Amino acid sequence: MIQQEMLEYQKIDRELARIEKELRENENYVKFKQYKNMRQACEENIIRAESKAGDLKSQLTSLRESVLKVTAQIEEYCHAMDEAQDLDELNYLNKKLNEQLDVLASIEKDVKRVQREGEEAVKSLEEINSKLPQIMSLCVKFNNEFTKVKEEQRPRVAALKQKQTALKQTIEPSVFEIYKKVSEGQISPVFVELRDGTRCGGCQMEMPKAIVDAQFATKDYMRCEHCGRIIYKKA
Repeated sequence: MIQQEMLEYQKIDRELARIEKELRENENYVKFKQYKNMRQACEENIIRAESKAGDLKSQLTSLRESVLKVTAQIEEYCHAMDEAQDLDELNYLNKKLNEQLDVLASIEKDVKRVQREGEEAVKSLEEINSKLPQIMSLCVKFNNEFTKVKEEQRPRVAALKQKQTALKQTIEPSVFEIYKKVSEGQISPVFVELRDGTRCGGCQMEMPKAIVDAQFATKDYMRCEHCGRIIYKKA
């Protein structure tokens, strides 16, 4: 019979799952993940801020070029007004001058906006850079602490897995494949005892007695027709 080996394999599997769960819930691991996420957020914000700074720099360069062009145009209109021959020409030049002055005022607004956004980007970078060293330090600290905890469990985990490997050789391959498939569906335990002669020890659903008897007549286990678990009879 392979019943005992199956149960022992499952017991080890559940113990390994318990250890893994404890490691995931370990305070040092939780804090490590927290500070790791914070570090990543800071790094992403730095990249965005640097990209924003580059874009603002390009905008400022373009605006300065526009200021030079508009200023030159204004000077040209002013010079032309000094040499205007009649009132119509003067009015026309005055209109064009006012248009350029409006354009210049608009550019100046954009320059102030870019400068303001630049100051905000610099402030944001300064805040991030002031926090990042401590965040990185704590990230390393909690990772190191968690690594110690994980290393303490390593010998036990290795021994359990070694024992599992040996047990696997004694379990019928078809049964083991069923076990792994059901386990992947987050169903635990997979091997369960037959209850009251017709009831699955996992989902507690009843099965026809004739089907149960027929299944156990040829082998020492059966599949639950409801949850898919592997049912065995207690020796």
